[in-house]
Amino acid sequence: MLLEKSQELIDLSQRRKSLQNFAGNLQIIQTRQKQIADAIATIQPLVEALKAFRQRGINNINLTQNVESILSFVINAEDNLQNNPDWILDNKNFKGNFLKSNIESLKTTLERQLSEAWKSYCDQQMPTTNNEILSLLAKVEAFKQTVLQIQIIDKKIKNVIYPKNNTDFTICEREIEQLKYYWNSLSSDEVPEAVLHFLRAAANQGAPLNLLTSEVQDWINQHGISDSLRIRLI
Repeated sequence: MLLEKSQELIDLSQRRKSLQNFAGNLQIIQTRQKQIADAIATIQPLVEALKAFRQRGINNINLTQNVESILSFVINAEDNLQNNPDWILDNKNFKGNFLKSNIESLKTTLERQLSEAWKSYCDQQMPTTNNEILSLLAKVEAFKQTVLQIQIIDKKIKNVIYPKNNTDFTICEREIEQLKYYWNSLSSDEVPEAVLHFLRAAANQGAPLNLLTSEVQDWINQHGISDSLRIRLI
């Protein structure tokens, strides 16, 4: 009887130890699963943005070897975890400190490069609008509504750090086209064609001197905007 009770006690002790080990392992697995999930949640939005850029042939985003290794680590860890949950228990397999210390660096690198690529794209696609000149043109009744639309859309586009996904990019592209449309429609029957030509150039990157005809000069003097217009000698 004593021997049986002793064996039961041993069995209970071993079961308790086994359960304790299981609980400890489960906690480790859950903790590391969360680390992986957090890493993926941090990177996934940036991957969506990167896809949208590359779909449009914008490939001037260079991922460093460090960035590629982090992405490979996350994907590899996720695959191994699905195939063998015990894989994640070994600290040699799952380098938690590596993931934690580098994931934010990856995020920062991608955000900076996406922002720079977006700025470069906008510089190529958008007309260069001078808000100071546009504000002056808005004082001319014939231009007021068109200038207002240009300023609203221009500000909206420039407030975008970078499109977050393909849908955002499509919206931005549509707004850029609207901006071009309003810019090209900056005209009025009340304003001579030569003046319109000069004002568009002046509000963009500066009008060449040969566009400053006597007709143009008389018009801008009449409307009191001559002091703020920019002339290019060449």
